[in-house]
Parts: sequence; C-alpha cells; structure tokens
Amino acid sequence: MFQIQNNSLLLWALVLASFVVVLGLIPVLQTLPPRGRRVLIGILTFFAGAFFAAEFFLPVNQEQTNLLTPYVQPAQNMIQVIQALALGLGTYGLIRLHLRNTVQRRGQWGYSVVLLVSFVVMAIVSVTNTLTERGLVKLEGAVAEQFEIWYQRLFEYTLQQLDAAMFSIIAFYIFSAAYRAFRIRSIEAGILMFTAMIVMIGIVPLGGLIPFLPEIANTILTQLNAPVQRAIEFGIGIGGLAMALRLWLSLERGIT
Repeated sequence: MFQIQNNSLLLWALVLASFVVVLGLIPVLQTLPPRGRRVLIGILTFFAGAFFAAEFFLPVNQEQTNLLTPYVQPAQNMIQVIQALALGLGTYGLIRLHLRNTVQRRGQWGYSVVLLVSFVVMAIVSVTNTLTERGLVKLEGAVAEQFEIWYQRLFEYTLQQLDAAMFSIIAFYIFSAAYRAFRIRSIEAGILMFTAMIVMIGIVPLGGLIPFLPEIANTILTQLNAPVQRAIEFGIGIGGLAMALRLWLSLERGIT
C-alpha cells in the first residue's frame, strides 16, 4: 500500500515551512515599485557573484581552503533552491497559458488539453518514482506492480519513442542545412565540401580500401579540425565570461 515513512515527517515540515516563507515574500516584493525591485535584485546578484569570485581568488592554505570555502556548499545549495523556484515559476506560467487557451477555446486549444493532461500524469508518476527511490514513499503489493507497469508505458514506451521520432525529424533539417552549406558558390565553399567528402569517406570502412585516405582524414581531424575547435571554444569562453560579468553587474537587461 501507499505509505509515507515516519523519518520523512521532519523533511516534509521543513519543505512546507520553506514554501510558506517564499509565499510570504512574494507580496512583500510586489509592494515595491519596479525600480526598487530591480535595485534589490541587482544588489543580491552582485553580492552573490562577489562571494564566489572572492572564494576563488583568495589565497588558500595547505588544505587548499580559505575562510570562505566552508560556505561554498551551503551557497550552492541555495542556488539549487533558486533554480527549483525558477522551474516552478516557469511551470506555473506554462500551465496558466494553456489553461487560458483551453478555457477561452482559442485556436488549436486541443493541443493545450493534451499538454495539460500529459503534464499532470507524467508529473505524478515521476514524483512518485523519485520519492519511492529515496525511501520517502513505500509502495507494496499490487500498487507497486501497477505503478511499475505504468512507469514503463509512459517513459520507456511513450516518452522515449517520441524523443526518437523528434530527433529523426530533426535529422532531415540537419541534412537540408548540410546541403545548403555544401553548395559550391565560392572557393571557400568548395574547400569545405572537398574536405568534408575526404573526412566522411575516410572514416567509413569503405574508405579504408583507398590508399592513404584514412591517414589523410585522420590528419584533417587531428591537425586541422582540433585547433579550430579549440579556438572556437576559447572564443565561447570569452563570450561567456563577458556575459557573466554583465549579469553580475546587472548590465544585462534582457529582451524587452
């Protein structure tokens, strides 16, 4: 039968208390003017970023720690809580949008009904499975057998098959993009297509029958492609650092 373990009562109490505190903070934030909320969020963001930056740059002792190191894990736990709240806020917005589409019978509102039903069913099964694995909820007898059957039907026989179908459809778009990229309209496009043909033929078993082709393909991948990939990753790292600084200093306003 469905039974909640006694040792989880304290955990549920802490979760409920945290939920009540968060709900109590929302009206307080709503009373602030928009400019005041932006200032408050900017101050909290700056101090959070300054904490992690200071912990990284401060000198460490022989144990590779400094005075801020013991507080890093609690801070990361707080970040996980914030991420969970952000996920909950996004879920609330999604459900609200599709409920409105369903109630007002907007265009293609039937898809909203399918989304809402699928969301509720998958959420119940997934949460129950997670609680069962962690020992917070215990399923016994026929209930456990039926739950296992429905879990396999929903995740292994439905969700995974839909994922496979979606990625199969995406493969056609990738092929179309590759075709447009390989259309020879310039010298650079010709070099790209010639190099891609050598690599694709050289790495398949049939290409091994052509003398020196596998060696040439391996040279292109290791000597030419690898430095380019590192250069791209280096540029992405610099861009990520610049974006992180903008977010830290509240200079990024987002899309309005």
